Amino acid sequence: MSQTVRVLGAGVGLLLVGAGCKREKKDAATDAGHGAVTTVEVLLTQGPDSVRGRYKDPDGPGGRPPTIDTLHPRPGVMYTYTLRVLNESGNPVEDLTAVITQEEKNTHRFFLLPQPDSLAQITPTDSDDLGRPVGAKGTWKQGPDTLPTGTVRIVLKHYLSPSDKNFGLERGSTDLDVTLPVQIRL
Repeated sequence: MSQTVRVLGAGVGLLLVGAGCKREKKDAATDAGHGAVTTVEVLLTQGPDSVRGRYKDPDGPGGRPPTIDTLHPRPGVMYTYTLRVLNESGNPVEDLTAVITQEEKNTHRFFLLPQPDSLAQITPTDSDDLGRPVGAKGTWKQGPDTLPTGTVRIVLKHYLSPSDKNFGLERGSTDLDVTLPVQIRL
């Protein structure tokens, strides 16, 4: 009889352990595929002319205020833009650009949103395996000098499924959402 009690006790113990170890639901917010993004750099180039801007918040939200550069493009110039994303919360600094734009490109997309809309015409030129924009590289046609100031909002979306990427900003989780000021250089 004590043998039966031991077997039943062991079976009940296994059931309790199994019930306590339920699988977590996988979602885009917990399955980013990369470390935290603390820094984004924007580089605009046109021949020898280059413009660089950076949003840097190495300690993340709630700590010290971020460092935000102002972009100073020339009016009416067609630039090539490149984004670089980093995790600077640890040592060594982790460059996440290749992970996001190559390894995870089917489930990530950068959106560059000028405000006002006529400030710049921004068009991604890089794409994922299905031909959809990734948004880390592209063209940036700066508007006229009649719009001397504005902003560009940079959003990095992460999608649990590659098919969710078709829905743009409406689906997925947000890995990055920062705004850089833009002031025309005359």
